[in-house]
Amino acid sequence: MQTMQAMRGPGGGLRARTVGLARLLLRTGVALSMLGIMGLTVVNVFMRYVFVRPISGSDEMVQFMLALLVFSAFPLVTVERRHFSVSVLARGARGWLKFAGVALELAVSALGCAIVTSQLYSQAAMLGSEQMTTMVLQLPLAPLNYAMSALSSLAFVGIVVLLAEHVLGGRSGDAK
Repeated sequence: MQTMQAMRGPGGGLRARTVGLARLLLRTGVALSMLGIMGLTVVNVFMRYVFVRPISGSDEMVQFMLALLVFSAFPLVTVERRHFSVSVLARGARGWLKFAGVALELAVSALGCAIVTSQLYSQAAMLGSEQMTTMVLQLPLAPLNYAMSALSSLAFVGIVVLLAEHVLGGRSGDAK
């Protein structure tokens, strides 16, 4: 049985490699979604105006890819703290007030993300139990909502880690 020290290896910590792999997979998902949306739109426009035969269900495919694009980017943007935030308490503050403001911002973000994740999961369960599908292509809607819920839960975990690092004195809590 390997110890955690042996698993870390020379290339950095286990946590750093796991986070790096997660970022790579999420960025790949974002890139593939964007490429798919762009490619499908170009081909659909070509088919519509040259052959007067648009791709059936292309709007549904674009909607699925757009949802995956947004929710793949959600954990990346959140963990890197590049989202819009209102830092009323931390702006211009120093010391304990700044610390408390950042902690409150992260706590409220975690709560909001937990609510979004819970609602997406509940909706996925409802869509699955009712076997809801898209109108044209008859694609099941539940798997998409489960995927969005899972990606949202990654963002939630990221926020909780940022909050824990901030409270315990880590560098990730610094206000940007």
